Amino acid sequence: MVPELMALVEIQQIDKDIREIESANLSLNKQLEKEKEEIAKKKAILQEMVEKKDALQKDLRHNERTLQQIEQNLEGFEKKIYQVKSQKELEAVDHEIAKSRKERSNVEDAILICMTSTEEISISLSKQEKELKKETDDFDCQSQKIEADIKLNIQKLLTANTKKQEIISTIEPTLLSNYERLREGRNNLAVVHVEGGICQGCFITLPPQQVNEVRVGNSIIRCSSCARMLYWKG
Repeated sequence: MVPELMALVEIQQIDKDIREIESANLSLNKQLEKEKEEIAKKKAILQEMVEKKDALQKDLRHNERTLQQIEQNLEGFEKKIYQVKSQKELEAVDHEIAKSRKERSNVEDAILICMTSTEEISISLSKQEKELKKETDDFDCQSQKIEADIKLNIQKLLTANTKKQEIISTIEPTLLSNYERLREGRNNLAVVHVEGGICQGCFITLPPQQVNEVRVGNSIIRCSSCARMLYWKG
């Protein structure tokens, strides 16, 4: 086989390896980002729950203060009933007492709702905090492994590219340029072997004379159909 053709076969394999490594790193980075997004979403949900709990507790304190004020007002009205001097004043005080009792009932209901909701969200919050901690710990372990794999692949890429540059230096620039054009236009496959008289790039049966020329390997032969460079795989 023509030495430069052998070099191109080797470069093509390196190019394939590089694509696979880059694809693997892309998948690993996507996996890492997806996991980060999931953790971030769950943290955001957890933060919303914390804020909701804080708001409920704030409402609870407000309602408790309101209830205390209503109780004080009611106590004052109930004392005042013994000081009235007319039927009209009595009716007015009775009205205020009834109004205060209704307000007290409404506020007590609101307090009960706040207390129940706070308890429910506290239980849910505690559960989700534990789940998030476990998922975060798992993610930390997993991300360390993924990042280690990415670093290893980067090292492999550096090694592959270094080897490729060494081989490129032995190939005539025009031939290398032809290889690159073919690779881009032929699904990353510029150099293919012949097997059973068939081009393994486009799977067209080659003329016997061309097959023989490829077998002899004294020059670079191209497939008459797909224009790929051919070599004999002995």
